[in-house]
Amino acid sequence: MSLSKSDYKIATSCCKKLVYKKALYSTMNDANEYMEMLAQGGYIVSKYAQLLYPDGIEVKGNSIEDAIHITRQLLKDNEYITLFEATFSSNGKVVRADILKKEKNILHIIEVKSKSYDSDDEDNPKKKLEEYIEDVAYQTLTVKEAFPDYEIHSYLLLPDKAKRTDIDGLAGWFAITKMDDEKFEIEELPAQNVIRFQKPLVEFKYENSVEKGKYISLLQKDNLLTLTLVDKEVNEMMDFVVNKTNLYLNILENGIQPKDYSISKNCKSCEFNIGEVKEKNGYRECWQELSDISPHIFDLYFGGAIGSSSKGFYLNELINNRKVSFFDLDIERFKNSKGEYSTRGERQLLQFENTKANSEWISSEMKNALNKLEYPLHFIDFETYTGAIPYHKRMRPYEFIAFQWSCHTIQKPGDAPLHSEFINSEYDFPNFRFAEQLMQVIGTTGTPIMWSSFENTILRSILEQMDVYNYKNDMLREWLTGITTDKKQNRIGRFVDMNELTLKYYFHPHMNGKTSIKKVLPAIWNNNPYLHAIPWFEQYVPADEAKLNPYDTLAPIIGELEKEEVVKDGTGAMRAYNEIMFGATTNTERRQQLIKLLLQYCELDTMAMVIIWKYWMDKCGL
Repeated sequence: MSLSKSDYKIATSCCKKLVYKKALYSTMNDANEYMEMLAQGGYIVSKYAQLLYPDGIEVKGNSIEDAIHITRQLLKDNEYITLFEATFSSNGKVVRADILKKEKNILHIIEVKSKSYDSDDEDNPKKKLEEYIEDVAYQTLTVKEAFPDYEIHSYLLLPDKAKRTDIDGLAGWFAITKMDDEKFEIEELPAQNVIRFQKPLVEFKYENSVEKGKYISLLQKDNLLTLTLVDKEVNEMMDFVVNKTNLYLNILENGIQPKDYSISKNCKSCEFNIGEVKEKNGYRECWQELSDISPHIFDLYFGGAIGSSSKGFYLNELINNRKVSFFDLDIERFKNSKGEYSTRGERQLLQFENTKANSEWISSEMKNALNKLEYPLHFIDFETYTGAIPYHKRMRPYEFIAFQWSCHTIQKPGDAPLHSEFINSEYDFPNFRFAEQLMQVIGTTGTPIMWSSFENTILRSILEQMDVYNYKNDMLREWLTGITTDKKQNRIGRFVDMNELTLKYYFHPHMNGKTSIKKVLPAIWNNNPYLHAIPWFEQYVPADEAKLNPYDTLAPIIGELEKEEVVKDGTGAMRAYNEIMFGATTNTERRQQLIKLLLQYCELDTMAMVIIWKYWMDKCGL
C-alpha cells in the first residue's frame, strides 16, 4: 500500500485518519470541500501555471504505474523538458509534481498552490507557507530517492497579492467544463475517498484560437504568480519529514499502534465525524461511547483555547480522564492567569450556568442597547467573491468583489420591514456601484445593523479602493467614512453589530456556544412559535413543518438544473456568482435562475436579523 502526498498530508494531522482514509471511510468533506475548492479556483490556478510553461507535456496514463513509467521514459529521452503531473515512486512513496523542469542533470520541482502570497510582506512570508513547504519537501524526498544522481531544487508557485492584472475579464479565460476520466487521486482534497471525484478539466478560452500564442504571451507578461525557491526551508525540514514518512509507512505495513495516536481537543473538527451515521464513522470508532455524550465539552464557547498546564490544554486533561460531559467542566478553569474572568471567561461561565439550568438568558442591559438604535433601522447583509484569478483589470489575486447586498428597513416603531436589494450582473468592477446604491437606501439617518464586522470591513475596504482606483465621488467617500469604524484611525462609525449584542446580552442553550446567525435564529424561531404568526415572517413557515429552520425553507428553483440547488451559505453564493459571470455553458435562463437563488438567500439573512431583533424587542417589552 503506497503513501501518496495526500496520505502524508492527512496523517500529519492524525495518524488514525490515514487508516480511515485508506479504508475509504466517508468524510464530511466528500461534497462541500470539493465544491469550495472549485470556488477558490485551485485547478484554474494550476491551468494558469501550466500556460506559463507552454512547452510543457502533461503526463497521462491509465494507472499510477503507467504514469511512473511514462515520466521515467520522458526524462531519459530528453535533456531539457517540462512535465506536468510527473509521477514518481520510491520505497512505498508516490508523488505527482505539478510542474517538473529538467535541465540536463538538474530537476526543478514546482508545487503550484492557490493560496495567496504577498511578495511585499516583510514579516517572514515563508513562515506562513510551512504547510506547503512540507508538501514539496515530501515530493523532494521521493524524487531524490527515485533519481539519486540528479541535483534537485524545490519551488512554490503562488498567486501574488502584490501584483495587479492588466487584463480585464481574466477569470473568464478559464472555465471548468467537465470531469476527466482519469482515476488518479485529487491531491488537493486529502480527506476524501479517491473514487468519489474525478479531476476537473479546466479549459483555456483561447486553446483552439489561431491567436493562442498571443494570449499566452499576455499571460506571461501579466504573470500574477510568483516562483519562490524553498531549497533552504526544504533542507531544514527534511529530517522531520523523513521521520514522519517512516512512521506513516510503518503504519500502512504493520498497522497502527495505540502510541501512534490519541483522542484530543483536535478531534472536534475531525472530517471523519459524519454525524449520526455509526458505520465507518472514524470519530465514533476513536471516541466510542464518549461520542454520544450530550451536551459535550466541545460545545463550550472557545473551549479549545483554555490555557495550558503541564498536562496540556484543559480540554485535553478532561479527555485524558474520559470526562467529556459539558458538566464535567470546572468553572474555575474559565479564569485567566490573574484568577479573573475575562470577557471570554464570562461568556463561558454564562453558557455553563444556563446550559446546566436549560435556561435562556437575556441581559438587563439589552433593553438599553436596543433603545440606542435610531430609526430607521437598516438590517444589511453582503455577499462577496474572492478568487485567485482576478475578474477585472487592476485587481489583485484574492481582492474582493462586492456583488450583492440585501437590506430590510424599518422606518419607525410598528412598521413592517421594507426590502431593497442589489446584485451585480454586469461584467465591470462593481464595488463602487454596490456602495453607491446602498448609500441611496441607507443615507445618513438611522442605524445600519450588521451581523459580525464583515460589512464594516467591506465598506472600509471600498473606501480604500477609491484611492487605489482613483475613483472620484466625494459624497460616497464622506458616507463611507461616516458609516465605518476604523480602529487604526480612531474612527467610530454608525454600524451596530448584532453578533456583538448576542455575545454581551443573549444566550440560549440551543445555540451550543455559537453566536452565528445560523445558530441564533433556529434557537429563537423553534422555541417561540408566536413569531410564526407575525405577518412579516409567515412566508418562512411551511404549513406542516412550523418548527423547521427558516434556512431550510429556501425553495429550490427547478428549470434546466440537473438537480435541486439551494444557495444556503457563502461558499454556495460565491460559486453561483462565478457561474453567472463566467460559466462556460451558462445560458440566459440559467443565469436568471442563479440570480433568483442568490437574491432569495441574501434576503433571508437580513430577515433573520429582523426576526431576532423583533424577539429581543418583545422580550425587553419594547
